[in-house]
Amino acid sequence: MRARVVLTALVLVAPLTACAGSGSGTAGPSAPPALAYAMPPGGAVTYLQSDTVEMVIDMGGQLANVTVEMGATLDMTFAGGGDALEVTATFREFELSATNPLAGTQRADESQIDGPLVFTIDRTGAGTLVSAPQLGEIVSTGLSPASMAAGFFPRLPARAVSAGEMWTDTVSIDAVEDYGTTRGRTVYDFHAVGDTVVDGRTYLKVAFTSFDERVAQSQQMGTDIIQDVAGEGVGYYLWDAARNLVVEQSIEGRLEGSMEVSMAPAPLGIDMVVVQHLKLVEGN
Repeated sequence: MRARVVLTALVLVAPLTACAGSGSGTAGPSAPPALAYAMPPGGAVTYLQSDTVEMVIDMGGQLANVTVEMGATLDMTFAGGGDALEVTATFREFELSATNPLAGTQRADESQIDGPLVFTIDRTGAGTLVSAPQLGEIVSTGLSPASMAAGFFPRLPARAVSAGEMWTDTVSIDAVEDYGTTRGRTVYDFHAVGDTVVDGRTYLKVAFTSFDERVAQSQQMGTDIIQDVAGEGVGYYLWDAARNLVVEQSIEGRLEGSMEVSMAPAPLGIDMVVVQHLKLVEGN
């Protein structure tokens, strides 16, 4: 996951993962694309990211439905190379809307994000946070810079792969941020499906399944919250080796667990469906 997972009288949610990459998309069977990160042509791209979470909370037999929608236009620049590719992500546009029967609708936009997110990745995509933007309180309930740095780009095998090959990787997070802590891991099973053509361009399609488990702790409006969830997901991404980028990703997952709220006499049950999309803005 690339963000946090918690909710209260506000709401704290966790999207899954996003992506980008490197390789040679025109290679034939004798020279399959190398899945390893490198500098994209021009060194700058723009992504559209959208996440939706539909959550049902069991409050002792009374069910509450919560919906969170988050979208962003991210301008990303790259510097360096090899095992130290630095990524600077600027939130050109951002919208968050969280509808909660206990607190109505909470909204936030890019005016509550001050500064870029900067992180480094190695050739496998393992990310390390360098610096984080300053976030307003509502934005911080849905966006975790540390989680985004760790998992925005999918893990790659840093070698050439052929259609039919499979690999496994794990993304771990242990973050302490202004509004709480997040600990957890996601285990991915990847499968190189083969070439696919979209709008005249040839991409390598990689499908995956995931198992995610994490614990998020925060304090909001004087209330302590601990959320413990786990679940499975399924998705795919499209790798453009000619541009060293993942141009599209789609993920859908289901997480279940419990939430402890200081004002509640017993833990609350949680069942959530998370849908995420990432798409490169053409012209990059």
